[in-house]
Amino acid sequence: MNNPFKAFRIRLFLRLFLPLLLPLLALLFIAPLFAGCGGAGAGTSSTGARKAPDFSVQTILGSHLTSGDVKGKPIVLNFGASWCGPCNEEAPMLAAMYNRYKDRVTFVGMAVRDKPDDQRAFAQKYGLAYTIGLDPKGDNLYNYQQAAIVPYSGIPTTFFIDAKGDIVSFYIGPMSQSEFEQKLSGILN
Repeated sequence: MNNPFKAFRIRLFLRLFLPLLLPLLALLFIAPLFAGCGGAGAGTSSTGARKAPDFSVQTILGSHLTSGDVKGKPIVLNFGASWCGPCNEEAPMLAAMYNRYKDRVTFVGMAVRDKPDDQRAFAQKYGLAYTIGLDPKGDNLYNYQQAAIVPYSGIPTTFFIDAKGDIVSFYIGPMSQSEFEQKLSGILN
């Protein structure tokens, strides 16, 4: 026995809800592929100073680094990864800015969900001579995003922390040299 009412309900469902359901399913399956790697032009900043969270990480060279080890000077804290295209785009600028400002600012990198060997090769490729810690689960990135009230997640994300330990600003996405220097001026005395 064919039930015409049941067939009508199925056709109605397919016509009304399927067009809404397909984009939602696509978003659920495709969005995670791009999550965590900010694209070019994704720059965002904050101006309200908030206390920087503490961290304790292993570095790519096997030593231990804590937030207490780097306090007392302004800090540029960059979260990135070797597998992230925008991070590769930004790395040469970071190396140049480190060489220019290393006497006035402490630079720290955090490798998010990256393998130590891959991050060491990345640092060598771009001449990143500053300390790089490992953030294997992204917990430190999350803590900093929460502290600074970052509106969305992505890497690279760079935090500019003053000598008192307050996050003065942040930037999501690859920065240009002029954008970096503008943010840096906010933490230099």
